[in-house]
Amino acid sequence: MVEISNKPNINGMKTAADDAEYSAKLVAREGKLFAGLLATRFKGFAIGGLFALLFVVIIPFIAKLAGF
Repeated sequence: MVEISNKPNINGMKTAADDAEYSAKLVAREGKLFAGLLATRFKGFAIGGLFALLFVVIIPFIAKLAGF
């Protein structure tokens, strides 16, 4: 015998809402990460350029002066 209930079956709606909430959190987290990367982009380029200058120009110049 099949029982008929007047209570709505909201399990599917809960699952869809949970999935939407999870997706929204992922998008927000990705947006924050991208914003952080953009904020530190110039600083990273500057530090990388200084390290490249150090390794390519300054250290060999010091080595040449020291007689190596």
